[in-house]
Amino acid sequence: MKRLIYILAILSLVVMASGCTSSDQWASNKTYSGDGITFTYPGTWSVNDSEAVSTQSGSTSIAAVGNDDEGFAIGSIAVSGLDTETVQQATNQMVEEYQSQGYGTAKTITVEGVNASMLTSEEADASGLYSTVAIWVKDDKMYYAVYASKTTSTETMEKILGTIETT
Repeated sequence: MKRLIYILAILSLVVMASGCTSSDQWASNKTYSGDGITFTYPGTWSVNDSEAVSTQSGSTSIAAVGNDDEGFAIGSIAVSGLDTETVQQATNQMVEEYQSQGYGTAKTITVEGVNASMLTSEEADASGLYSTVAIWVKDDKMYYAVYASKTTSTETMEKILGTIETT
């Protein structure tokens, strides 16, 4: 009887292992490198035409990557010549503006060694997508990143942000 249980256990492990296929979108990572920034993104995504990304006045669109279901875009605003207090006030105003538009409480995360504020929309937009925004300041630039997906999970956004390097 013990031998039968042992054989069934082994067979169960073999069947479970053989049924495991990698659908992990990170299985073959890609790296974006250009415009003073480098980051890693899922291998199932592609680079979008950065000219198609709308930006706020005075800002620079750096990159946009994604697929049909989710995407990530990053841009920057030059803040050189502004004192730290003014930059912090501008950051706080952006956070407050997003919160007034239905984004939740800001979560503090670390991006390239500095604190960033990250907020996620509490409701999906007309396309069924939730947006997560991250804002941080480094080397006289205010960076903003946006991640859109069909869920409120921030795992992919945080994984991408964890790979960012600026020059």
